[in-house]
Amino acid sequence: MGPDMSARIDGREMHPVYGTGALVADIERICRGILEPHLEDGEEAVGARLEILHRAPVPIGETIALTATVATVGPLTLVCEILVRHGGSNVARGSFEQRLVRQDDFLAEAAARRTVPTA
Repeated sequence: MGPDMSARIDGREMHPVYGTGALVADIERICRGILEPHLEDGEEAVGARLEILHRAPVPIGETIALTATVATVGPLTLVCEILVRHGGSNVARGSFEQRLVRQDDFLAEAAARRTVPTA
């Protein structure tokens, strides 16, 4: 894991350890990788719920193992359970729910929420 994955706020490094923001990005990336091959034309997935318990610091430069397991599959949802290990111990765990949406509907809803006119 590289220095860009450290604990940061507003671009400023707080601690030289695997940051929770980087953990969230890794969780979304790995879980999206599980779902993406199953998306149909016009279908998209969006994050709907994320729960994380970040239990221990891992210094930058160390190797972690992030495992995602499919916990539940519904008509419009996929929930993955996450386990992050370092040096034989659990350092984080959680779950991530993705919701299936029609891409056109989702983009229309986002546009309808726009408060600043586009140029």
